[in-house]
Parts: sequence; C-alpha cells; structure tokens
Amino acid sequence: MEATIFSIVFALLSGTYIYRSFRIIEEGQIALVERFGKYQKTMEPGINIVLPFVDRVSLIKSAREQVLELPPQPCMTSDNVSVNVSGTMYWQITDLQKARYNIENVDLSLKISLSTQIQTQIGRCELDNIIGGQERINGEILTGISKDTQDWGINVLRVRLGEITIPSSVLLSMEKQKAAEIEKKAMISLSEGVKTSEITKAEAEARSNRVLAESERQVQLEQTEAMALSIERIANAIAKHPNGKEAVQYLLAQKYLAMGQAIGESPSSKVLFMDPDSIPAAIQALLAMNDSNMPEKIAEAIAKQPYGASGNIPPTLRNLPELKQFPPPSDSEKDPPSSN
Repeated sequence: MEATIFSIVFALLSGTYIYRSFRIIEEGQIALVERFGKYQKTMEPGINIVLPFVDRVSLIKSAREQVLELPPQPCMTSDNVSVNVSGTMYWQITDLQKARYNIENVDLSLKISLSTQIQTQIGRCELDNIIGGQERINGEILTGISKDTQDWGINVLRVRLGEITIPSSVLLSMEKQKAAEIEKKAMISLSEGVKTSEITKAEAEARSNRVLAESERQVQLEQTEAMALSIERIANAIAKHPNGKEAVQYLLAQKYLAMGQAIGESPSSKVLFMDPDSIPAAIQALLAMNDSNMPEKIAEAIAKQPYGASGNIPPTLRNLPELKQFPPPSDSEKDPPSSN
C-alpha cells in the first residue's frame, strides 16, 4: 500500500517537473532566464526547456517595434525664440540581456534621451532653419540617441519631430518678413523683365536702323547709278545732235529764270545777290534761241537714244515741252533800233 502511494506521488512530482520544464514563448516576444539569480539564457519564440526550481523566467518583453511619444517640450532656438516641440521615437529591443542588466528603466531612459536630444538640436538652429529643416534635425537627433543607447540593447529605428508651437508675436513678425521678401522678389522680377524688354527693344531698333540704313544706301546707290546713266545718255544725245550746245544753253537759261521767279514768289523775306555781268549773258542766251522748233529737235534727238524708246526720259528733259512758252524773238527784238 505504501509502495503504491509512493509511486503515485513520484509520478505526480515527475509529471509536474516535466511539465514545468517546458516553457512556450509566443511569437514577437523574448524572455530572460536566470539560474540562482544569475543570467542563464534568452528564450526565443517557441518551446524552450528550463530546469524547474532552478531556472526562473525573470523577464518577458516584446521584440516587436515600439513607439514612444514625447509631449511638447520647451526649447530655445539659437536666435533666442522660445518654442514647444513634441517628438516620436520608434525603437526595438535587440539584446534583452543588455536591456535588463545595463539600464534600470528602458522606457524612462529613452524618454529622457529623446527630450535631451530635441532640446540640444533645436538650440543649435535658428527658427527659420527649424521650420524648413526638420528632416535634417530628425537625422541629427537619431544619431545622438543611437550613441546613448548603443549599450542598452536597443535599436532606435527613426525619430520624428511633432508639432512645433511658435508664439503668436513671432508668427506675426515672420508673416511680415515673408511678405516683404515676396514683394522684394516681385520687384526684382519686374525690374529684370523691364530690363530685358528694354534690351530687346533696343536690339530690335538697332537691327531696324541697320536694315533701314542699308535700304537707304541701296536706294541712293541705285539712284546714283541711274543718274549717272541718265547724264551719260543725255551727254551722248547732246553731243550727237547738231544743236546740242544751244539746247543746253537754252535749258540753263530757263532754269535760271525759273529759280528767280520761285524766289520772288516766296512769302518770306529774302535778299538775292546776283552777278550783274551774268544776267545779260543768260538773257542773251535765252533770246538767242530763235528756232521755234528747238524743243522738238531736242526731244527727237533724245527719243533716238536707247532709253527714249522705252519712255524712260531722264527727269532733266521731261519738261522740254514747257520751253514752248518762250516764243522766238521777233525781228524788232533781234535788231533793236540804234540811237543816233
């Protein structure tokens, strides 16, 4: 009977011992085993064997990524502006032994480290650089925390700055400054636009002037060539005509008198100086043209030239028919009575 009871007790104790020798760790967790108060091993997810009454599971922690949120902290920028900045840190346990024995309180230590790094990095920057450089500040904070936690068995994955609270007076000043900068850029852009427009206009005007000058030069060249050709043909016509010399004298005398008449008809006051010796000679040359058919003869001679057939009579001789208004001198004008 006693043997039977002993066997039952032994079986119960053996079953209990064996049952307590197996420990199951869930996925995403890690556990720390101590033997007689000293670190023995770290248990991974799954079935692990321990020695009952000898080994003790002292700590079970999550191996998953964890989040630590920091409420707004007062910070002072390098340009003496007080701001409140919050932050968030994502971290994970990589070595449970170090996290257990190298640091007293992991959560509190991480919170203090994050707060210190935020205040340090914000204090190194001006307010304008903080607003536009949060990614750079996040990287610097992450680097600083990683140095603090390298012996804690903690891997800090990333850090994000949260809301940055700026005093209303500083915000108003920043808005005024931003408006002034925008207005300055607008004025600079307008000035550059006007400058570019003026330069373009000046270049276009210069090109236009060059084209116009070249056109005028070409026209003058063509006119000069046409005039030279006209004079040459007139000279040939006069040289070949038997009365060419008298025709030239007749034309000069007519132009001479027409010039005097035009000057006399002008309403403005004028003084005309003339050589007395040249007046009788010009009139005498005009009166000497006693041939009533002189204009027709000159026109006939010119018409025989190459340009006459096309009708391109030079401007100098286009008014030859007007010479008819000067009738040939009468006999009395040719031989004035002598005074005895």
